Amino acid sequence: MKYLPTYLLLFWGTFCYSQSIEVVQIPTLENPNGRFKKSHLGKNNVLHSQALDEKQRSEKILLNTQKSFHSYEQDRLRAEKEAKERELVRRRIQREYGTKLHLEIPSRATEEERQYYRKAFEKLLQMHTDSFSVKKATFIVENAFYDEKQDFKKFDKIIKRTGSFLKEKMKEKNYDPHSNLTKNLILFQFFADTLEIKSKGLKHLPLKYDFDDYIGKKDWGKMFVSKLLATGKGQCHSLPLLYLMLADEIGAKASLSLSPNHSYIKFQDEKKKWYNVELTNGMFTTDTYILQSGYITSEALQNGIYMQELTKKQLLSQTLNDLALGYTRKFGYDSFLKKIIDKSLELDSKSIHTNILLENYLTVQFEYITRNCLGINPRNHQELQQIGRFPELVDLLKKINEVQQKVDDLGYKTMPDEIYQKWLGSLQQKKQQQDDKELKEKFRINLKTMKN
Repeated sequence: MKYLPTYLLLFWGTFCYSQSIEVVQIPTLENPNGRFKKSHLGKNNVLHSQALDEKQRSEKILLNTQKSFHSYEQDRLRAEKEAKERELVRRRIQREYGTKLHLEIPSRATEEERQYYRKAFEKLLQMHTDSFSVKKATFIVENAFYDEKQDFKKFDKIIKRTGSFLKEKMKEKNYDPHSNLTKNLILFQFFADTLEIKSKGLKHLPLKYDFDDYIGKKDWGKMFVSKLLATGKGQCHSLPLLYLMLADEIGAKASLSLSPNHSYIKFQDEKKKWYNVELTNGMFTTDTYILQSGYITSEALQNGIYMQELTKKQLLSQTLNDLALGYTRKFGYDSFLKKIIDKSLELDSKSIHTNILLENYLTVQFEYITRNCLGINPRNHQELQQIGRFPELVDLLKKINEVQQKVDDLGYKTMPDEIYQKWLGSLQQKKQQQDDKELKEKFRINLKTMKN
């Protein structure tokens, strides 16, 4: 995911520096309390000459002092003039845009178009952060994009029917129905293998990775579980979500985990050993191999933004981010989008995806205000200095820089699309296949142990 650039601002302004000026006492015949006493003056030519020199120096000091005050007065007048100019500009902006400089981006959506997303947002807000239904939440997000034209009963029926199929297959294979290991094994087989229940004439083919427009640039619907169910093809967004839905159906415990531009499944067996399920190629993978992408920094690991199992609360935050991304694809950036972003970050302040979306939102907001309201080109360094007249814009730019710094501090590193595609291709390499084979063998050993 790429995010828009931000700008460094050299803040400037007019400052009046008050100087502490020491006004010296000037010795004169009338004022003998200077450096020389009156009784010393006029007694001889030397003293008289010294007195004259001292008078000249004193007059020079006085002149310099007067010049300093004159310079100070010029600075003061110039500052007053600039303040008046700023006030005139501000009043013009106020006449055109109201009592203050509006920082909102006008929406491309009508209220009627936006209503589906408003309702979806309200529904997600009502969900319990520790026990919400991934199936319902995901459907709400997808249905909002399609203006509530999707049928939840049909969607729900497919998931439940698949769950029943998996339970039946577990019985056939004599898998322990109480083991999290065996439940996740049957789920993995559903995604990676052909499963068949001959007695009932049921057969399921493995799901496939959709390499065509896998990040939804042309068609955002490519990201959806509903598309995966309809075609049998998905990608690293829809495949893990379907896995979590089916896990809920059969009572398995599994979590979503993130890596750069990617998501996958993590689960534990009864011995608390963690497994990584890579659904894009139907294999088990190791932490070492995920790290080999080269885009997971030590800071990212320390902050837990990658390779950690997401809690339910974090998953709901991610779901809100999905809602926000779909809204952006349809209507762009506006104040309603900001509400979704804020709620997502309230649930998970370290969400890397939502923090990047916030940075993009603020940058678009800043560029819109400077270009369309003030006629300032934000990419022109000289013109950009003019925003010093508007504290609201200065604060906005500071906020952009703060969010960008937060993203950097979390350990985010942009992974180009072509590098991600190369990494996906590497999942089929011999080393990865060997790791997968070894992990599956451990699975079989554990299953035998459990049956015995």
